[in-house]
Amino acid sequence: TVDEDAKVLAGGQSLLPLMALRLARPSVVVDLGRLDVAPAALDPGPGPAGTLRLGALTRQAVLEEDAVVGSAAPLIAAAVRHVGHRATRALGTIGGSLAHADPAAELPAVMVALEASVVTRSSRGTRTIPCATLASGFFTTCLDHEEVIIEVHVPAAASGTGSAWCEWAARSGDFAEAGVGVSLEPGDDGTCVKARAAASGVAPIPVDLSSIVSPLLTGANTAGPAVLREIAAAVAAECVSELAGLLAARAVHRAMAAMGRGSERTGSGAAA
Repeated sequence: TVDEDAKVLAGGQSLLPLMALRLARPSVVVDLGRLDVAPAALDPGPGPAGTLRLGALTRQAVLEEDAVVGSAAPLIAAAVRHVGHRATRALGTIGGSLAHADPAAELPAVMVALEASVVTRSSRGTRTIPCATLASGFFTTCLDHEEVIIEVHVPAAASGTGSAWCEWAARSGDFAEAGVGVSLEPGDDGTCVKARAAASGVAPIPVDLSSIVSPLLTGANTAGPAVLREIAAAVAAECVSELAGLLAARAVHRAMAAMGRGSERTGSGAAA
């Protein structure tokens, strides 16, 4: 039988604070910290630029610094710099963040924007779950009680993809009130051929904003004031958050400026 009150400890940077506040009271804690972690790897398929494979126990500090991650998924590298503090990122893991499903966390929203998926394992075998459907509510996922994430698969970014993550927090390292990530893929003529975006902190689960930014940015090689205002208004209405709208406009501006020459990796930690 499976103890439904058991919890898996993948890094502890989210679970342990909840336990300290008595918001989580697992009957058993299973520490995965000593398991081996495969390095980030870029597979040749199935996407046009390949697939980035990340072990679920990959530390967030590795995501920040690894050259393979920075090249294949620049939005991950940009966003993870805003996760807590350096000490937090040294212990926190990508799988732990996705399974914890904190609405304010950066990585779940990034994975939605990048159309990533997770591979899980249980006594019944393995299955693949799109990150867009992984979170089902506030700190809740569609994972079964005996199911754990073992890998994260991210479609690799095409050459010249412009990425930016912008968020606002009262202090560096605090949970952000809202965050928005944008990824823009250029075509051969330098215009945007694919626009993806998602927001954190504005709903119980990450909010996919791609349907808003894609019609306005596809075919463009710049985003002028009128387009940015339209994006800000549309995102603000979708997220019921003017802050999210402003962050979306800023992230689009930075990603568009970076498109064709690489990633904008200095997304603002505070509104300015």
